Amino acid sequence: MSKRIFSIFIIIVAIISCNNKPSTDLDAKSGEIFNYKELSKIRPLNIDSLYRIASLQPDDTVKVNNYITTYKLSIRNRPIRIDILDKALNLSKKLNYDTGIAICLKNKGLDHRYKHEYIKSIKYHKEANKYFKNSWDTLSRIKNLNSLGVSFRRINAEEEAIKYYFQALDLSKEIESTKSMAIAMNGIGNAYVVLGKYDDAINLFKLALNLELLCNSVRGTGYDYSNLGEAYMYKEEYDSSFFYHKKALEVANKLNIKRDKAIIYSSIGQMYQHKGDLDMALNYYLDAIPTFKKYNNKRLLSFSMINVGKIYLEKGDIEKSEDYINRGLNISKKISTKDNNVLAYEALSELYETKGDYKKALDEYKNMIIYRDSIFDKKSYYNIEAMNIKYESEIKDDEIVRLHLESEVQKSKIIIQFLAIIILVALTLFFVFYIRIRIKNKNQEIDEMRNKIEEYLQHIAELETENNESIIDKHKLIKEKYGLSAREEEVLSLIAQGLKNKEIADKMFVSLSTVKTHTKNIFDKLDVRNRIEAAKKIKAI
Repeated sequence: MSKRIFSIFIIIVAIISCNNKPSTDLDAKSGEIFNYKELSKIRPLNIDSLYRIASLQPDDTVKVNNYITTYKLSIRNRPIRIDILDKALNLSKKLNYDTGIAICLKNKGLDHRYKHEYIKSIKYHKEANKYFKNSWDTLSRIKNLNSLGVSFRRINAEEEAIKYYFQALDLSKEIESTKSMAIAMNGIGNAYVVLGKYDDAINLFKLALNLELLCNSVRGTGYDYSNLGEAYMYKEEYDSSFFYHKKALEVANKLNIKRDKAIIYSSIGQMYQHKGDLDMALNYYLDAIPTFKKYNNKRLLSFSMINVGKIYLEKGDIEKSEDYINRGLNISKKISTKDNNVLAYEALSELYETKGDYKKALDEYKNMIIYRDSIFDKKSYYNIEAMNIKYESEIKDDEIVRLHLESEVQKSKIIIQFLAIIILVALTLFFVFYIRIRIKNKNQEIDEMRNKIEEYLQHIAELETENNESIIDKHKLIKEKYGLSAREEEVLSLIAQGLKNKEIADKMFVSLSTVKTHTKNIFDKLDVRNRIEAAKKIKAI
C-alpha cells in the first residue's frame, strides 16, 4: 500500500513540476523506488524534477535505481541524459553495488551501439559482463549477453557473436525465460544466415517463433517471420520467403510501427532483387529509405541505397547508380559497417567495369577484398584474375603499338613486365592456398557449433516433452483428488495461467456467468477463498 501511495505521490510531484513548481526536501526522504510504468504515462514528463528528487535521497542502492529509472525515462522523453547514468555509475562504484555497476555499463554499451560506435559498445558490454557474474539480476545479465552478440554481428564477427548468444541461451534456460531464449535463438540464426547455414538458421527461427507465440509476443513473432523470409530468400525458395515476409508485414501494420515496416520493406526489396524483379525491388527500397532517414537507421539506409544503386546499374542508368552507391558507401564508412562496404565496393567495381574503366574497377575490387578477407573464396580469386587480365590486356595493346616504334631496349621492359606477372601469379596462388586453409579451419569450427546447437535443440525438445507429461499427470491428480468436472478442470487450468474471468469466457466460448459458476464450484471443492489460493494449491501438488 505504501509503495502505491508513493507512486501516486511521485506522479503528482512530476505533474506539478511541469508547471515549474519546485519540489521539497520531503520528496526525497521516503527511500522508495520510482515506479517506471506509472511515470512513463505522464506527458510531458519533467526529467529534471525527477533527477532532483532522486539526488536528494541518501546515497544507497535505492538512489542508484532511481537514477537509472530517470535515465531510462529520458530515452523516451529526450534529450537522453547520459550525465544521470554516469551519476548512477559513480555512486554504484562508491557503494560497491555490483548490480548497479553492471546495469549502468550495459546501458552505456547500448547507447554507443545506437550511435553506431560498435567497438565502444563491445567494451562496455564486456565490462558489464564481469560485474553481472556477481549480480542477482540474471535477466539483465542475459540482455547484456544478447546485446554483446548484436554488437559483434554489427562488425561482422559472427563467431564471437554466436559464443555470447549461446551463453545467453544457457542462462535463459536456467531461469526459464521464454522471451530471452527466443532472442538468443534469433541472434544465433542471424549469424548462421551470414555464414551460409540457412537450414540451421531456419530451424532456429521456427523454434524461436514457437517460443514467441507461447509468451504472446506479437512484435517478437514479427521479427521471427521477417528472419524466416530472409533465410528462405537466400535459399532461393521465394514462395516461402514471400509468405513469411507478408506475415511480418501484417504484424508491423497491426502494431503500426513505421520502423519495423521500413525494415520489412527493405528485406522484401532484397527478395525481389534476388528474384530478378528489379522494378518491384526498387519500389520497396525507395519506400523504406525515407523512414530510415527519419529514424537515423544508418546501417539499413546505407544497405538500401547501395542496392538501389545496383538496380539502377542493371537498368542501365549509370549516373543514378553511381550517385546512390557512393552515398550509401559514405554512410557505411562513417559507421564502419563492413558488409555494406563490401557491397558498395563490389557494386562500384561492376559499375567501372561497365564504363570500361578497368583500372578503377580493379582498385574498387581490391578495396572490397580488404573488407571481405574473412569470407574470401574462389569466386573472388577468379574475379580479380579477370580484372587483371583486362587491365593487362590494355597495357599489352599499348606495348604492341610501341614495339613498332621503339628499340630493343623497350623489348627488355616487356620481359621485366612478364617476370613481374609471373611473380604476381605466384603470390596470388600462395594467397589462395593460405585462404583455403583458413576457410577449412573455419568450416570445422562451424561444424562444431552446429553440433552444439543440435544438442541444445534436442535437449529443449526433451524438456518440453517432460513438461507436457508432468502437466497431464498433475491434471489427472487434481481431477481425481477433488472431483472436478472436465469443464471445472479446464477453468482451473486457465486460472493457474493467470487469466481473468472475461479472458477465460472468451477462450472457452462461454458466458461470463458460466465461468463465475465454475469458479465458485472450484473454490468450494478445493476449499480455497480466491484465485491466488487456488493457484498456490495447484503448484503445491
